[in-house]
Amino acid sequence: MAYSQQEKRGGVAGSWTGAFSWDSAPQGLAMLGADLVAAYLSYHAVNALQFQGNRTPLSVGYTGAWMTFWMLARLYQQLYPGYGNSPEQELRQHVLTCGEAAVGQFAISFAIHSFASSRLGLGLVWVVLTLVSLLTRTLTRRLLIRLGRYGRPVSIIGAGKTGRLTTSYLLSHPEFGLRPVAIYDDDPALSGCQVAGIPVLGDLELAGNQPLTVHAIVSIPGARAERQSEIIRKMLEAYPITWTTPDLFGVPSQSLQPHVIGTHATLEVRNNLRSLQARLIKRSIDLAAALLGGVLISPFLLAIALAIRVDSQGPALYVATRLGRGGEPFRCYKFRTMHRDAEQRLEQVLEDPERRREYETFHKLKEDPRVTRVGRWLRRTSLDELPQILNVLLGSMSLVGPRPYLPSEQGKVGKQGGFILQVHPGITGLWQTSGRNQLSFSERVEMDSFYVSNWSIWLDLVILLRTARVVLTRRGAY
Repeated sequence: MAYSQQEKRGGVAGSWTGAFSWDSAPQGLAMLGADLVAAYLSYHAVNALQFQGNRTPLSVGYTGAWMTFWMLARLYQQLYPGYGNSPEQELRQHVLTCGEAAVGQFAISFAIHSFASSRLGLGLVWVVLTLVSLLTRTLTRRLLIRLGRYGRPVSIIGAGKTGRLTTSYLLSHPEFGLRPVAIYDDDPALSGCQVAGIPVLGDLELAGNQPLTVHAIVSIPGARAERQSEIIRKMLEAYPITWTTPDLFGVPSQSLQPHVIGTHATLEVRNNLRSLQARLIKRSIDLAAALLGGVLISPFLLAIALAIRVDSQGPALYVATRLGRGGEPFRCYKFRTMHRDAEQRLEQVLEDPERRREYETFHKLKEDPRVTRVGRWLRRTSLDELPQILNVLLGSMSLVGPRPYLPSEQGKVGKQGGFILQVHPGITGLWQTSGRNQLSFSERVEMDSFYVSNWSIWLDLVILLRTARVVLTRRGAY
């Protein structure tokens, strides 16, 4: 096995132990440095609050020892640098390592009947550290990506549909940390071609005999079982890290749980939202966040309602019928963003064939004469949906979920409609954070189906964090 051309191809040279490479050491140290900065800032911020409240300051040695344990736990979880983790996996590992270190510190302190510092201070430092370290890691990763220094080079085995999709996704999501540099396929007609700018270097024999990277992704799910096993065994011999894409299209990808029966691998396909425990957790988070958020932003809501009334005739709130869980219609509340004669204005606009095509594709118009001045601003910032907090409290909506569909859209949703409508619609969701109005109707349906199939509390948290970013940047909104 040789890596002689790695430097020329952007590959990885050096010895490996598990998922660690000396080539990724600078990136790992950068992410470790981000955690050290977060620990330093959190410690001093909490100590400043302790001083203001005349409480016992946190001990440097005691707190530092536990933060060292925290960073060792993150090292064990391969978060330095954390290549190959989805946003949900990253967030889950981040929160759990913080929580485990906090629980461990409190448990040992109680066991030895000794608290070297204020209990409130100890709890607060872990809360602050969880938030600050998430920010410092995100900023550090973005800086490394911008400098072109983030990501492990990978070889894609297969240039078919799956291989092309894998290559395109990884190139468009550099934060995933896997960077395609070479593609291999047994079709001689593809040799010398490029897929999304990545060269197809040759056949699978070449991939196994002269590997240019330490990581291979086998993307030939359509191969016969015997051939698939042969390919995987060949790649396992040549690449220290080998991933494979199974022929499970349409199956929930983030709810698969591996098991072993004898010598055979078995995958459990979980429908997380069918679990009573999961639904209770989701509902509890919805209620707590809606109650707290509603109280905090109530003055802001009143100011928006006043601005709407001053800007145009009509009520501040708009009540629309939408499809809820089980296809049951419910009253969905939004701030009014359109003129009272919106339907007449729409009929006039749709006389233009080009505008009609736009409306039929996206179910929205970029330049919509029905929208008021205040309404245009509310839509760009997505603030028109804030009254749906009331729907969350009433139990007809969730904070995160599929988009609330119109009754007239039920037929257009197609065969996935019954599946999507198993859950409550959400104020925000996957499609709102992945392109919003730039996506076609069918693409939104696909994303809603993916959300229902792959739900987890971590996916909800990732969507909420992305929603804040999308609203602030106003990306894809009109």
